[in-house]
Amino acid sequence: LLTQTLLVGHHAFACWNGDRRLLAEHGDNFRRIEERTSIVPFRAILEGRQKLPPDYYKELLRAPYALIAVGSIGAYLAHPYMQAGAALAKNTGLVDGGVFDGLLG
Repeated sequence: LLTQTLLVGHHAFACWNGDRRLLAEHGDNFRRIEERTSIVPFRAILEGRQKLPPDYYKELLRAPYALIAVGSIGAYLAHPYMQAGAALAKNTGLVDGGVFDGLLG
């Protein structure tokens, strides 16, 4: 819980400090962009300050997103095999007290 709280606090400070720095550097130009955007995901779209293009879904069909999706699903489905491999390594004498200690030791 402490780690999560500190992480949220760190990001809140980073947003505030970034806005402060950009305002000092760009002034009114930053204010115009700030009026159209939000640090809260999708808030500017829901409030009508921004509009998604009709082909927004194409962004999600790019190779990096597909690779992350396939890798995540693959890791999820491979968990039983990873757990079995870990149990096999523990029970084959590769770890002290394994079943093959007498043969390999």
